[in-house]
Amino acid sequence: MKIVLPLWIFLGIIMQLQQAIAQAIKSVRTIPQSKVTGTEAELQIVDVWQGSGVSLSFFETGETIKRVWLDDPSSVLLDVDGCLSGLSNKECTLSGAGLIHLKQIERVRIRGIPVAVNGTLLTVVTETLEGKRKTYNFKVTMGSGTPTYSTVQITPDVTKTQAPPPDSIAIATINRGIQVAKESRWITETSPLWEKLQKLVQELEAGKNLTTASQSAGISQRLVERLLELGSQPRSLGGGSFRETRRREYSLRQISRPQSFAQFSRESTTANQY
Repeated sequence: MKIVLPLWIFLGIIMQLQQAIAQAIKSVRTIPQSKVTGTEAELQIVDVWQGSGVSLSFFETGETIKRVWLDDPSSVLLDVDGCLSGLSNKECTLSGAGLIHLKQIERVRIRGIPVAVNGTLLTVVTETLEGKRKTYNFKVTMGSGTPTYSTVQITPDVTKTQAPPPDSIAIATINRGIQVAKESRWITETSPLWEKLQKLVQELEAGKNLTTASQSAGISQRLVERLLELGSQPRSLGGGSFRETRRREYSLRQISRPQSFAQFSRESTTANQY
């Protein structure tokens, strides 16, 4: 016998599953290292709820926890996944940890320690693989309502990929090629092609390669090659033997033929990409 659920019940189950998945995803709170250590660090608040502890994880950083201090331990119980000097009653043969667990307890009176009203300071000292020490500071407060996370994960900062340095030789060659075309009156500064060529140079100066820059500017690859050829030719034909001079003159005429330059421009226009 098959049991058919009404559509509204089925949809309700789906929504509950989606909410459960969303809560599971939000159970981990990540904090970049630069936000909690170093000269640009900000004091990060860590809430601890009744019956729901919070773990501070340093596993992603690759660092080892060496010392921890909790200024007011009257309401928070602190434990680690290893052995730390000053925290354990026993002697540590291998001192170090990667995770700190905080748990809220009923307040106890500790002689000589004033009660923290607005949260207590947690200080963590870690050591990198290179032996460098780092200090992390957190403000631990008593959370209210439903817990919003169970783990605070310290993560390495994501460094932005730097753009490669622009190809200064290619940029200078193309600029010379544009100048040759302008002086030969094959292009003018009022033509749409001129704006495309200027954008090509800007894209190259931003660090893009020739292929990407030409696509972004809407310039055909054949036109880019012709500009490189024009810009590569010596501007002065003086000096050298008579035969060498005639050879360079012939080469320049072949490259600089206005029919060829106009042909590449028309091809780009037909393809709707200058």
